[in-house]
Amino acid sequence: MESFLNHEKFGWRFRLQNVNIGVIGTGGISGAHFKAYSQLPDAKIVAVADILPERAKAAAERWGVEKWFTDFNDLLSLPDLHAVVVCTYNQAHRDPVVAALESGKHVFVEKPLAATLQDAVDMVRAAKKNGLILQTGFWPRFSHELRTAREIVRSGALGDIYYAQAIGGGRRRIPGGSFLKKDTAGSGTIADIGCYDLDRFLFVTDHPTPTHVSAIASDKLAKSVPNVLGDWGHNPKEVEVEDFGAAFVRFEQGFVLNFVSYWAAHAESLGPSLILGTKGGLLFSPLTLYRDEFGAMTDVTFQHLPRVDCFLEQARAFVNAVKAGGPSPVDPEGVLLVNVIIDGIYRSAKEGREVEVSIPKV
Repeated sequence: MESFLNHEKFGWRFRLQNVNIGVIGTGGISGAHFKAYSQLPDAKIVAVADILPERAKAAAERWGVEKWFTDFNDLLSLPDLHAVVVCTYNQAHRDPVVAALESGKHVFVEKPLAATLQDAVDMVRAAKKNGLILQTGFWPRFSHELRTAREIVRSGALGDIYYAQAIGGGRRRIPGGSFLKKDTAGSGTIADIGCYDLDRFLFVTDHPTPTHVSAIASDKLAKSVPNVLGDWGHNPKEVEVEDFGAAFVRFEQGFVLNFVSYWAAHAESLGPSLILGTKGGLLFSPLTLYRDEFGAMTDVTFQHLPRVDCFLEQARAFVNAVKAGGPSPVDPEGVLLVNVIIDGIYRSAKEGREVEVSIPKV
C-alpha cells in the first residue's frame, strides 16, 4: 500500500499532514476512541453518525464535533473526510466498513473484525481492492509485554512449539443489552473477549495456519444463574448467545491450541495463557520465560517494561498509517485468521464433531 498511489487514487495528491476522521456508532466503546483521538494534534474528528439521533447529537456535543448524522452514508459523503472509526455492534460492522472503503476512506473497526467469516472476507477484500487501510481494534498488540513475547518466540528461545493455551474470562462477567442478542452481537463470549485471546496467540506466533477445530459452546449459566453480589446484573431471559466456549485447534505447523473463553464459570480462573516448546515455556501474565539454564530450571520474569496507553497508541498508529497511505498497523489478513477459527468453533459446536477450517482467498 504505497502512500502516494493511494492518496492520488482518491484525489489526495500529497502526503497528508492532518487526518479528518468520522466516527460511525457512538455507543459505549466509542468514548475511548473519542478520548484517544482528542489527544492527537494531527487528527480531528469532524463528524459522527449513529442510527439513534439523540445519541449522535449527544456525542457531537460532548466531544465538540461540528456535524452529526443518522445515516453513515451522509457522513461518508463529506468531501474532506480521510478515515472512519467504526464502533457499531458486531453485526453492523460490514456495511459501513465496506461502504467506507469503496468511497476511498481508510477504516479502523472495533474488534472483532466481523460477526461472521463471510462479512470479514468481504471487508478484507474491499480493503485490498481499494488499496486502503483496514485496522482492527486489537489494542493489546501495542503493549510492550505482547511485543516482547513475540520477540521471544521469534528468537527461538522456546524451541519447537507443541502446545499453547489461550484462556480468558471471569467468574461472573455476563454483559447486558446488545451483547446478548444474536441480531446485534451475532455471538457471545467467543467473539466478544475470546477474539482478544486468539489474536494474541496468533500475533505472537506469526499467524500459523489453522487446519482443524473441535469445540463446544454453552449458554447454560447465563440463562440460569440468578444475579448475585458482584456480577454485572444481566437479565437471564434476554440471553441468546453463549457464555462459554472451548476449543482444541490444530495448526499446519504441528502444534495445538487449547482455547477457552467465558463470561461466567463457577471458578476464579480456568488457567493461564501460555506457550510450551521443546526449549522453553512462555507465560503471558506476568510475562515469564521458563527454561533450563546452567544446569538448573530458571524463571525469567521481565521487569520494567514501559506501561503505555494502548488505546492511544493504536489510534496514533492508525493516524500515522493514514498519513503515509499504509500499510495497516494491524494486518487484516492476519486478523482474518481469528474469524476463521471462530467460524470453525461455532460449526464444530453445532455439529458436535471436529471440523476442517481453511483460509479464504482474498
